[in-house]
Amino acid sequence: MTSAASSTSGWEQHAACAGTPIELWYGPDERPESGHEAYWRRRHAKNICARCPVRTECLADELLQSRADQHGIRGGMTPREREQLLATWRRGGLIPAEKPPSSETVRTLLIQEVPSSSAS
Repeated sequence: MTSAASSTSGWEQHAACAGTPIELWYGPDERPESGHEAYWRRRHAKNICARCPVRTECLADELLQSRADQHGIRGGMTPREREQLLATWRRGGLIPAEKPPSSETVRTLLIQEVPSSSAS
């Protein structure tokens, strides 16, 4: 993906999305896209994420952002899917409800729970 990175960890250089058009991950800026276009764009992006060697790192970095700062496909998930994952963890008592989770907790949970392919 070609954008300013939210993390300085260096994992971005190993991402399967490196060099892909930013529109694939966030949608077009200049026009609205149809539901059909959005579906296929997201599916294509998720397929790239599914084979990414740093998928967990990408998703963890995004999950640590505030809801207002989460956009596009990251780590193979949409903002809605990421929020649902966080809500599930909160309900299960795996992360605190009243404050952001720690980076270590998120990474541990992702290693345990994120399937190797969520291309749909």
